[in-house]
Amino acid sequence: MTTTKFAAFVTAIGAIVLIGSEIWLAAIGAIWAMHGYFDMGMIGDGILIALIAPLALWATWMTAKLAIAAEMNPENAD
Repeated sequence: MTTTKFAAFVTAIGAIVLIGSEIWLAAIGAIWAMHGYFDMGMIGDGILIALIAPLALWATWMTAKLAIAAEMNPENAD
């Protein structure tokens, strides 16, 4: 039983790392693209980071929460 929970937790961690990295790469890519398109300076970059980083953080948190809940659900056991 303990081995199954550990395997489920490791699977959830893998999903969190995979999807979380995609979320943060998309956020960084959006900031980089807007910086280049609008020719922004440091202040503009700071504003973009202040707008986009909380959304990326929230999306990462929700991904972690949902992945752990799904993997720890007894109905999903092997």
